[in-house]
Amino acid sequence: MREPEQATRVVRFGVFEVELCTAELRKQGVRIRLPSQSFQILEALLLRPGELVTREELKQKLWPTDTFGDFEHGLNAAVNRVREALGDSSDNPRFVETLPRRGYRFIAPVESSQTEQIPSKTQPSSQAPKAKDASRGWTIRPSVFAFAAVLLIFAGLLYLVHRKGKQGQAAEPGNQDVRVSPLTTLPGNEMWPALSPDGKQVVFAWDGGRTTGKSAFDLYIKAIGAERIAQLTHQSAEAMIPAWSPDGSTIAFIRVNGSERRVFTMSVLGGPERKLDDFTDELYTDVSSLSWSPDGRQLVYGGNGDLRLLTVETGEVRTIERPAQCKAAYIPVFSPDGQWIAFLCYSVNGTYEIYRTSQKGEHAKSLHVFPDIPESIVWSGDSRRIILADSGGLLEIDGNGGQPHRLPFAQTEVGEQIASRGNRLVYVQMHDSVNIWRVDLKSGLSRSLLTPTSRDQRAPAISPDGKRIAFESDRSGTQEVWMANLDGSDAVQLSDFRALTGTPRWSPDGRKIAFDSRASGEAALYLVDPETVLPKRIATNTIPASVPTWSFDGKWIYFTSETSHSSAQGAIYRVAPTGGIPELVIKTHGYNVQHSKDGRFLYFFAAKIETNGLIHVLDLATGEEQPLKGMPNVDYPPNWVVGSKGIFYFDSASDPAAIAFYEFSSARVTRRIPIGKPPEYLGGLALSPDETWIAYSQSDTQGSDLMLADGVQ
Repeated sequence: MREPEQATRVVRFGVFEVELCTAELRKQGVRIRLPSQSFQILEALLLRPGELVTREELKQKLWPTDTFGDFEHGLNAAVNRVREALGDSSDNPRFVETLPRRGYRFIAPVESSQTEQIPSKTQPSSQAPKAKDASRGWTIRPSVFAFAAVLLIFAGLLYLVHRKGKQGQAAEPGNQDVRVSPLTTLPGNEMWPALSPDGKQVVFAWDGGRTTGKSAFDLYIKAIGAERIAQLTHQSAEAMIPAWSPDGSTIAFIRVNGSERRVFTMSVLGGPERKLDDFTDELYTDVSSLSWSPDGRQLVYGGNGDLRLLTVETGEVRTIERPAQCKAAYIPVFSPDGQWIAFLCYSVNGTYEIYRTSQKGEHAKSLHVFPDIPESIVWSGDSRRIILADSGGLLEIDGNGGQPHRLPFAQTEVGEQIASRGNRLVYVQMHDSVNIWRVDLKSGLSRSLLTPTSRDQRAPAISPDGKRIAFESDRSGTQEVWMANLDGSDAVQLSDFRALTGTPRWSPDGRKIAFDSRASGEAALYLVDPETVLPKRIATNTIPASVPTWSFDGKWIYFTSETSHSSAQGAIYRVAPTGGIPELVIKTHGYNVQHSKDGRFLYFFAAKIETNGLIHVLDLATGEEQPLKGMPNVDYPPNWVVGSKGIFYFDSASDPAAIAFYEFSSARVTRRIPIGKPPEYLGGLALSPDETWIAYSQSDTQGSDLMLADGVQ
């Protein structure tokens, strides 16, 4: 394999930077772990951009003594890890292109540490290389730099003229020179930041780096540019959502414990807490926000799907009327000029929309429909743009509506709550590691990792022959449905919708996999053949459909669709796999339907959406429905699976974490299987066909840090 005579020390492409001397890969300044062999492959491709690097060249460089089979497996795995680190896809590559049976080619534009553009052979270049230069380097004359500078100045003037001419429209933000750096690097989780009015301090919640038990947060204050932190509260809670008053003297916060919400204020210097509101939120137990009005007189926040407006001086609370289209409204935020309140809306169509409205609930306007669930909202300092966080990073949308665009400096998983002041933005960067595990049900001791990867994966579904597993994973950059052998080999991406997609379920004959996605803007069902990998939408007569499960004989697919104005209601339907007009099975509040092995009974989660509840059983012969006798409440989302003799479920009250078993014959819980670390909240359970082992997902590592973005336009 040919090597350049003078290797470039730093190579940049897109939002990535590669330090060749130290073998480090960074994304927006944050280091990404990459195994040695994978890094060497990336290095080989970067040093010859646009050229074919053959499999034989890579073999001689990295696996000179291995057998063919060992080399093939090793190379495929190493290249897959490169793609996972870059968020790339083999089907639609942005960086690493596969040339079947020949090798690989790096197809994106690449820059060296001297900011010279390293041309790719996939793109024409007007600059000719020096003849026969073995290093394949390129030279640029000083006159070219001068000419380029003139062009840049001219382009800048055109941009300013164009920007000035766009009267009444939000200017396109540059955000290309944003400087991103870690703001906190504490152990554990740092969440829910709020910036001081002058942008020089941040208040945030920290769990103290706890490694066992449930997280318990208190509020802390930190000056930007200093390492010292000061504890503000001393009564821990499951969540603490702060907001800094406009005059800088007061911190308001919501203390969250389960469905309990309490709103307080206290001095930034510490001292006694003043309680302003006390209520319960049974609808959204893990979604909350708090925002001051610009005059410091009011606070707005969500509760039970309503927008609550509190007058700080009197403690009076009133509800802001939400649009009829919204079944629930949450995460409201005042605009800096006080004219609008932006909030998220869960609509009657099962979609998520961002709205703006006045304090009186007048002139409400939908700005955009999202296929995925945004986590939090802030306004830009000029009240003209709105920034949202979702599972893919940060999005920005015009305050009058339109198509959002993704901000280039935060394209990683962003946690709840973001904060903005002037040209500063603080967001939460998650670094969880969610994996799928299996545990032997007989001994409860033998545990092993399934489908190992560096990216998150959850919601396992085991094939009827017990040899393969379907699951959700973000290894392609967005959450999609995947399939692999139990050891992780032969992984195949089954969807590429780049929207909220998941809950795969095998047909009884193992020939099809059903799943749901919001790719179309509303919840819908899809069917895919694992051999052809061509997903097709299942027609449900315009009824929004999610969480599919197969009947025991494969003739029907059961699903949940919310049908009433209240999001506490949900109906269960069934439809043929070929699509058609769905049949109503259960009128209200049904979720995660599962057939008994003999097809006589239908089990389902029966409770308000997003609250704990009971499992009900429906006798299909008599139509009689009743709660399952002796079965404890299960958490939402309902993580349980039906076997021939009982139900396995996550026991949230167990410490340490465990999977419990409810026995049909005795109507009681007969055993618990410890699993060590806490299960993933949205993980789900899957039972092997012979019922000897169970698959589940858990958070092996969990943490978050606050990131500071300076220079946001």
